[in-house]
Amino acid sequence: ILLPQPITVNNHRITHVIIGRHYLEKHSRYMNDGIVLNLVMALDDKLFAPDSITGNVKYFVSDIQLKGIEKSRTYRLVWLFEGDFLEIVGVINAFRTKRKKK
Repeated sequence: ILLPQPITVNNHRITHVIIGRHYLEKHSRYMNDGIVLNLVMALDDKLFAPDSITGNVKYFVSDIQLKGIEKSRTYRLVWLFEGDFLEIVGVINAFRTKRKKK
């Protein structure tokens, strides 16, 4: 999916996101691609240390607070960079959480 505007994450210009369907299995009653895109856009201009690395794939877990009409909600975004060409973020999962990771 082409992002509405490019973002910069870990000093890489990101123009696209690939959203995995995993979140639909357990979180589809409140999650959708629009919320996932908002979460990805919230990564803009930030630096993240990987939570794990397998081969040349770096995995990240980020807790992001989105302000909604009712109240603010915290979501956990599980995402990755893969390979040498980092113009694309891959989203593995996204869901609401009550507390931020330490």
